Amino acid sequence: MKLVSVITVLWLACVANAQWPLSIIDVLEKIGNETTLISLTKQAGLYDKLSGLGPFTMFAPNDRAFELLPKDVMNKLQSNKTLLKEVLEAHIVTDKVPIVDWTNDMLIPTMGGQNIRINIYDVSPMAITLTANGAGVVNPDCHAIAGFVQTIDLVMYPLINGTIMTEITSNTNLSTLANAVSKAGLVPTLSASNGNFTIFAPTNAAFAKLPAGVLDGLLKNVTALKNVLTYHVLSDVYNRVGLYYSHTLRTMEGKNVTIKATSRESIMVNNAAVLTEISKINGVLQVIDTVLIPPTMHFELVHNKDK
Repeated sequence: MKLVSVITVLWLACVANAQWPLSIIDVLEKIGNETTLISLTKQAGLYDKLSGLGPFTMFAPNDRAFELLPKDVMNKLQSNKTLLKEVLEAHIVTDKVPIVDWTNDMLIPTMGGQNIRINIYDVSPMAITLTANGAGVVNPDCHAIAGFVQTIDLVMYPLINGTIMTEITSNTNLSTLANAVSKAGLVPTLSASNGNFTIFAPTNAAFAKLPAGVLDGLLKNVTALKNVLTYHVLSDVYNRVGLYYSHTLRTMEGKNVTIKATSRESIMVNNAAVLTEISKINGVLQVIDTVLIPPTMHFELVHNKDK
């Protein structure tokens, strides 16, 4: 999907002055709710560079985005200039990238060497919403001679590194899932750095909620185990914004899961609650509190759990 001018973008229209400012800093000052970001660019030694002619595209967290950061994270950024510069450079592209050039799952290289993943979600037949590494783009294409400011509603932190599989194997709360994925032969798939996946990742506590014997039975039956695990995988990236605007999504296993969301912070996948979101270079983990079972397998799993 590529954006065209006739499509209405949710959260439309840059609020900067219609006359094009010279630099990215000029745009940030005109927008009016980027005071924290402007201050941090000075602390990180990036202010003068962003006052130049670029070209640049800055994915600019607004003041509210910085307020949403935990206080200890904000203190850490302000006390560690090296980390602060690294984080801010992961929001800056050394090119002009207007939204008309964006495509779903596009990866945009940043000044810091990391990529920003663009996702485009349908809201209605004539409206879409845009995200950058899961952050909502709330004020797109504020234009300067030097480039563009794309205002976002979250700070893109922590910095994204590693694959979905490296997260599963290193996260102590996902050790049961790691064992299951290995036994099902899905490690190569979830390790592919060029993948575009969403995995609904049950915690160890979620697996412990299964009826007695079911997990052991699954681990002995690779076919059934693979069917259950691929029912947790989508072949595209759905961050919280994407889930919020979804109703049913087809899994890699072939059947649908149902999404019910009252906000970006309150999302259910079937009967499982999304606990947290973890972005990786090949997609996103939506950590859940209940194992998802394909509808046709409920009886089979309980009936054959000891075989």
